[in-house]
Amino acid sequence: MTSQAVRDKVADLVRQDLEERLGDKLAFDPILVFDRVDHDDDDYLDIIIIYDGDPKHLDSDTTIGLVGRITPQLLELGTPWPPSKSFIDKSEWEEEYIPRYHEPDWPD
Repeated sequence: MTSQAVRDKVADLVRQDLEERLGDKLAFDPILVFDRVDHDDDDYLDIIIIYDGDPKHLDSDTTIGLVGRITPQLLELGTPWPPSKSFIDKSEWEEEYIPRYHEPDWPD
């Protein structure tokens, strides 16, 4: 399991990268990072990025390239590799959804 301090650092890295690229076009809040285990029992981080603004600004260089740009810092932090990421429009996000992402036994 990854400590909360490391997950917070990962969220900060994601926010910094996205704000440098799109801070004048989109707002990113919250950025949530959760520990997960895949079907092979391998740990990974699930990064959920809530954005506010026109999604046309989320081009593939921004979305697909995000993990690659922060890889050196993620490896320095010792995070499980590779992380997953999701971009969710703020209009479709509610704080009540957090348990679904946080609790592994949340009903589907």
